[in-house]
Amino acid sequence: MARRSCALSLFVALLFGSFAAGQVAILTEHNDNYRTGQNTNETILAPANLNKQTFGKLFSLGVDGYVYAQPLYVPGVNIPSKGTHNVLYVATEHDSLYAFDADSNTGANANPLWQISFINPGGGINVVTSNDVGCSDLVPEIATTGEK
Repeated sequence: MARRSCALSLFVALLFGSFAAGQVAILTEHNDNYRTGQNTNETILAPANLNKQTFGKLFSLGVDGYVYAQPLYVPGVNIPSKGTHNVLYVATEHDSLYAFDADSNTGANANPLWQISFINPGGGINVVTSNDVGCSDLVPEIATTGEK
């Protein structure tokens, strides 16, 4: 099967150049266990400062499959031999998990901080295709999918 090239775009407030110190972690889909979508700790974003001059796409990051699960953000993570980073964790439908620097994709941050694939054909662990389970909603593969 041909691999599709996918990219994840990172949108953040440009008012402060990147994520501000003390940024609130996003540890679950829609910000809380009730999936309300509310981030009651957000103090920076407001209708007055959300415009094309102060908010928008900073950069894109390449991944090996579609991203259906919400990317998660954790500030101040110590990555061994790479230092402390604000990290964006991304899971793909190709059974991969990535850790990206959330503030920059240049220099040492041009590549993932780390990436792991859960596919192991030698161990009998292969991708599940949409055809394997008769699903046309998630194509061409089904792996890490966010819940609703």
